Amino acid sequence: MFTLDRAAVSYNSTPVLKSISFDVRKGEFVGIIGPNGSGKSTLLKAMAGVLSPASGGVMLDGRAVSQIPGRELARRLAVVPQDNPITFDYTVLEIVLMGRSPHLGRFQVESGSDFDIAQDALRRTNLLSFADRKIGELSGGERQRAMIARALAQETDILFLDEPTAHLDINYQVEILHLARRENLETGKTVVAVLHDLNLASEFCDRLVMLCDGRVFADGTPEDVITAENVREVYGTSVWVRRHPTSGRPYVLSLGSRAVASRLAETREQGQRLKVHVICGGGSGGGLFTTLLEMGCDVTAGVINIGDTDQEAAEALGIEYVEDAPFSPISEPAEKANAQFIAAADAVLVADVPFGSGNLANLRGAVRAMNIGKRVGLMGAVESYEERDFADGELVSALRSLIERGAEVLKTADELRDWVAKTRGL
Repeated sequence: MFTLDRAAVSYNSTPVLKSISFDVRKGEFVGIIGPNGSGKSTLLKAMAGVLSPASGGVMLDGRAVSQIPGRELARRLAVVPQDNPITFDYTVLEIVLMGRSPHLGRFQVESGSDFDIAQDALRRTNLLSFADRKIGELSGGERQRAMIARALAQETDILFLDEPTAHLDINYQVEILHLARRENLETGKTVVAVLHDLNLASEFCDRLVMLCDGRVFADGTPEDVITAENVREVYGTSVWVRRHPTSGRPYVLSLGSRAVASRLAETREQGQRLKVHVICGGGSGGGLFTTLLEMGCDVTAGVINIGDTDQEAAEALGIEYVEDAPFSPISEPAEKANAQFIAAADAVLVADVPFGSGNLANLRGAVRAMNIGKRVGLMGAVESYEERDFADGELVSALRSLIERGAEVLKTADELRDWVAKTRGL
């Protein structure tokens, strides 16, 4: 239906959209995502014909949108804006009837069929009981439903939503997007929505277009677009990306912040980066990674099995690590690669992780670190070692030996920070 061909849009000679190209097919539910200032709302306005491209084209069924007369375009395309433009205290029914304007003549008044269409739009948005209420008496979520009802009354085959869930509680956010999704599935309406919440975008949209600095950074299914690498690159923040247990769609969990990146840049300039290698697994490393990064350390990790949550955390934070096959003992090549990381590090930190025959090679790595003069820290209380020993006592024996030779036991985050500070000072 829509084709954008190298479309560029500027405000007062300032480029906002830069050579945007993609298609929207009939019946799709497309989410436009990206950080503030990336051009999401500007893109929607260009597609709606509100803004004309400075170069390139925005086409609807082969015709330039900017050349389609307004009344004709309004019969094809309904827009629910980000901000509610209604300032007069109309009733909800009067608001919804405004959606019939493109279908009326210049001096024509609404007919019985127009009222029937408005009533149906109210029913579909669960607002029939609000028909005689003043728009100013409604909550934010109810007002947004009224705006969607007005758009439905336009009887278009395309619906644009510009941040429809902004400033709404989670119950209204879900309700609004359920409404849009139902129209998409039941009537075949093409929906294009600008969304801030990545999890809602992933859950409701068939396809996502991620913008960055006025350009298309990624375009595809939620699984293709919402990745830890893409979010880190575009939003400047580190996240975990998991699969929703019921829908299977990706969802995002926060991990770290812009503060991590700024601290890394700061310490890089100051030349004070302490290299810490983390021995972890089973989710024991994620919190340590973030803490060490925020302290300005250069972090590596290993050996981590593919699919381990620590692998996800390392990927999300851009940490180099040694990987090995899932559900398998550590291989000889992986152990050698881990030894190289340890040799390059200033210190080694052993996470509070259980050890058994499969990952004892990691423990040997800690012993090797001590043998070549590296500082070694052990997370967790001494009394918990036996509970984590699934190697017939080898863990307890090795850890006690490390402690006798100077490895420090670190029980809290504060103790970890003190250990890093002392190590950096040596």
